[in-house]
Amino acid sequence: MITVATCNDSASVQLVKSVLNDSGIAVFIPDENTAQTAPYLIFAIGGIRIQVTQENAEAARAIIAQLDAASPESDRMPPAFT
Repeated sequence: MITVATCNDSASVQLVKSVLNDSGIAVFIPDENTAQTAPYLIFAIGGIRIQVTQENAEAARAIIAQLDAASPESDRMPPAFT
């Protein structure tokens, strides 16, 4: 699995996960349980990772870049979004 993005909040993760799933890309969120049960640890663990298979990594990054570019400036992903 390849990490294609890291988010600082569960809402951003769910948005990206939904868009990628709708595009036919399976997503794995290894930090999902930690974010839900102990959200105060999100920054300590370096954010919530969004991972896809290596074959889908390039397409996922392109979709995420389009999603970020389409967002109004006030809704842009946090700086830790990579």
